[in-house]
Amino acid sequence: MGQHRTITVTVPTEIAQTARPLAYVSAATLAQLLDASETTIREWTRTGVLPKPIKISSGATRWKWTDVENRLNTGSNHVEDDPILRASRGQK
Repeated sequence: MGQHRTITVTVPTEIAQTARPLAYVSAATLAQLLDASETTIREWTRTGVLPKPIKISSGATRWKWTDVENRLNTGSNHVEDDPILRASRGQK
């Protein structure tokens, strides 16, 4: 009875190959990215190793990824006091 038509969708390669940059990440995502537990992420936030998260709605807390990168790249006094973080960076 009915004939089936095939529809082909072409996605431009520029779009298909470009990954979306990280903007705001949850504690779970941040924990995965930093190979740590969510408890560690919250402790590092409390002690200033990581920046404070932003509440974007009721019940949604996210870390701005560029702030996290900047903090980790520039270091903080708390990082220098943490022997595990120093060792992970190859420092004594």
